[in-house]
Amino acid sequence: MWLPGGKCATLRTIVWALVLTVTPLHALQAQDWEPPLPMPDEFDWIQLNSGEWLKGEIRVMYQDSLEFESEELNLVSFDLEDIRVIRSAQLINLRVRSGETVIGKLLLDADDVTVIGDEQATFTRADILSITAGVQTERNYWSGDLVINGNYRSGNTEQVDTGVVIRSRRRTVISRVIIDFQSNFTQTNGVQTVDSQSGNMSWDRFRSATVFVRPLFGEYFSDPFQNIRGRYTIGAGIGYQLLDTSRTDWSIFAGPAYQGTKFDEVGAGETDSEQSFAVTSGTAFEIALTRRIDLIADYRFTFTDKEAGGYSHRMSSTIEVELTGSLDFNISGEWNRIQNPKPNADNTLPQQDDFRLSFGVGYEF
Repeated sequence: MWLPGGKCATLRTIVWALVLTVTPLHALQAQDWEPPLPMPDEFDWIQLNSGEWLKGEIRVMYQDSLEFESEELNLVSFDLEDIRVIRSAQLINLRVRSGETVIGKLLLDADDVTVIGDEQATFTRADILSITAGVQTERNYWSGDLVINGNYRSGNTEQVDTGVVIRSRRRTVISRVIIDFQSNFTQTNGVQTVDSQSGNMSWDRFRSATVFVRPLFGEYFSDPFQNIRGRYTIGAGIGYQLLDTSRTDWSIFAGPAYQGTKFDEVGAGETDSEQSFAVTSGTAFEIALTRRIDLIADYRFTFTDKEAGGYSHRMSSTIEVELTGSLDFNISGEWNRIQNPKPNADNTLPQQDDFRLSFGVGYEF
């Protein structure tokens, strides 16, 4: 109905203007908010495909998985395909598939990638191989954790269990170094019943995203209660990266090796050492079960001459439960087996299998 003077038309115009302009403006502001342009000064920012923005600090990206640390979410990982925009406040090292590395602030928007440094470089999203944050120093390449195990029991049996595990990793775009060491000691009623040490080192060079060459690896094992004073294995091999995502790391390897063993005790007329060529293989597996729980598993086996033990393996698994940002609670199990153990001086035969379950607290560095 039209009223004299056009009052109804004027009222209708005002109402529609409010509906079509004021309300959509608020929705548009909420939906399309973004950090101030051109580039942030204090925090790194990422925008997910859902439109959500997160501020924090870029840590590293490899195999299309970006690690991002937020004050509220702590360290989280995102697949690159789930990220729409990246704007970095810190300097970023960007390595592209051609082998070139550029340093500067990173701006990724849709398929366009720009690195703003002394000179500006432009790439496509498909060109990205890896991202590392900050000016790279040797410390940036290393990570690891230190785990202390302990148990004390008194009464009818007085027993003290102690152990230490050190795991360290050096990872770059084209190489990986792993150095692990473990020591266990148990004393029961004043008598030593466990005294074992083991360590391994490996160096991998990636020939592609999945294939790596292991020019050198070494292992050491000592356990007098298995009649092994020291066993050394040195070899080389080739491996394949089955999975390398934000949640899962799974690789396998195999290769020839040389093994030398020094026995703790031998019978009269028996040699106290053996040397043998060997074939060794294994797999390493890590998975984030939840945001706070990780599973780490490692299995290695070796074939040598019968006199050196024949078949042997070491299987270990650890569940890490995050207590704080750097502290974890660890539950670890280990199974060592030697198919043909060397008899002791009194001709007693050590058990083929040794099992161990331990609990400890770990510190990540």
